[in-house]
Amino acid sequence: MVGVLTAWAMKFGFWHMAALYLGPLAVTNCWLVLYTWLQHTDVDVPHYEGKNWSFIKGAFMSIDRPYGPLFDFLHHRIGSTHVVHHIDCTIPHYRALAATKAVEKNFPEHYLYDPTPLPQATWRVATGCIAVEQRGPKWVFVQGEGKPALPAASA
Repeated sequence: MVGVLTAWAMKFGFWHMAALYLGPLAVTNCWLVLYTWLQHTDVDVPHYEGKNWSFIKGAFMSIDRPYGPLFDFLHHRIGSTHVVHHIDCTIPHYRALAATKAVEKNFPEHYLYDPTPLPQATWRVATGCIAVEQRGPKWVFVQGEGKPALPAASA
């Protein structure tokens, strides 16, 4: 790949190659990292380890968010139906919405959905999920000064 990019840059110029390859690559990768980060991180989502962790507990610790009709279409609703993807990754994308509604109906105390718009959710996660601290059987995000984002009493 490096050879192809070098040949491209030598024939058409570095900025031509960068504009048509490196720029879109950087944007796509940044978007996918942000998307994945927001699916698995929020100020009130604890993390478990060892004997306190189970597959289903981990599956329910992901978050469904609204990404808008365009991104839902382009990404086959993987952001707004992400919890069921963790519960059963064999559910095809065209059945994920129905599965999500079933999970939401049958497990309302465990299903995580955050309707916060993306810019505000990104800011909240970026400023509120600074570090983790162990609180009983789980790890919770703290906001830098040891102040937990999740109350210590809820174990």
